[in-house]
Amino acid sequence: MTVDNGLDGASSDATIAPKGVDEDRMRVRENQFRNVSVEVSAWIGKTRLSFGELGELRPGHIIELDQAVGAPIEIVLNREVVLARGEVVEVGDEYGVRITEILSEKGN
Repeated sequence: MTVDNGLDGASSDATIAPKGVDEDRMRVRENQFRNVSVEVSAWIGKTRLSFGELGELRPGHIIELDQAVGAPIEIVLNREVVLARGEVVEVGDEYGVRITEILSEKGN
């Protein structure tokens, strides 16, 4: 297939892939990414401590976090990107997170 480059009727021999080829490639890539594992964490809060304070920690000490009791926790991808917020729930003998909000790239 030849492509008209718009310059005085001159043509180029560049080929254009049929429409379905790009869609097929995208489907293959999406399927490949679906099998990639990533770390997902649930963060209930954070605080800052000096090295001195860290050295004084003992069993039974309490570290106060920056979140109120019952506040949504953050679901984080690879320790960097906040994906969602949720609430802690029991799942048998373990903890789980019920998603309450999915965060978009814009504004969150």
